[in-house]
Amino acid sequence: MANLAAPIDYAQGFKDLYVTLDGAVAIVTINRPAQRNTFAGHLPLEIIEVFRLLDLDDRIRVVILTADPKAPAFCSGADLSGGWKLFADQPVVEVEGLKAYRDRGGSVSLAIHKCRKITIAAVNGHAVGVGVTGFQLPFDFRLIWEGAKLALPFTRRGISPEASSTYFLPRLLGHSRASALLLTGGTFSPKSPLLDGLYYSVHPTREEVFPAALSLAKDLAENTSATSVAATKALLWRGSDSPEGQHLLDSRSLGELAKLTDANEGAVAFKERRKPVFKDTIGDMKGWYPWWTPLQVAIERSKL
Repeated sequence: MANLAAPIDYAQGFKDLYVTLDGAVAIVTINRPAQRNTFAGHLPLEIIEVFRLLDLDDRIRVVILTADPKAPAFCSGADLSGGWKLFADQPVVEVEGLKAYRDRGGSVSLAIHKCRKITIAAVNGHAVGVGVTGFQLPFDFRLIWEGAKLALPFTRRGISPEASSTYFLPRLLGHSRASALLLTGGTFSPKSPLLDGLYYSVHPTREEVFPAALSLAKDLAENTSATSVAATKALLWRGSDSPEGQHLLDSRSLGELAKLTDANEGAVAFKERRKPVFKDTIGDMKGWYPWWTPLQVAIERSKL
């Protein structure tokens, strides 16, 4: 995957979100307050595009997704004012049939999950449906306001869960708790026992969530290696299904990273009792990373 040829000006081109940079931290803010930050309009495709760009930008080490704490919600889910218009923005379905349909929440989840940088969801408001499944589960860290209401109402709306949540949720919380959360279709507090362990930290007020996320992001941006982070994320999610297989992957990764300059810098900085200055980029991991073959989810059109 090639990196960006030139730096991107993230202040241009987005309508339903805005992006600011704080050093090596990118802050992506959902910006649909008048629509209660619903998952509609330009937002889904803009999230996919911005995470694609941030993944390729070597200046960026950590990405935070948040919303204005004054907005009515962090994300209030799909806009159901006109019913389930699942296919409205995918006219290819009319030609190819349902086999061509890709749920937009899933496309967003995959874009976030594929990002090789550290990702943090700063959930400073209520979240419904994809506001939980797509805008929280694929992230590496989740911080939340303790007063947030979290709704997963799929079974109470006559549809099934989306955004690859039936993959992420059991792996994050276990099958039993994932079943309870998704089958009941209920609304939960961040402090619910069913969500125990999902959140890195829970904060008393909405206003405290983002500063805590930014503090964590800056620490990680300054003190972790981009190559180590990318490899570790991949080992966690793209590993083997046996301890022996994982041992082989761990060994290859450890050996390859030890040849790069960040490994030496980490050891020297520890010896000299100073902060490390890591300079390797993901582009330096050539020849062995990625070690898996991604499943292609792009729509295959019928030949004319």
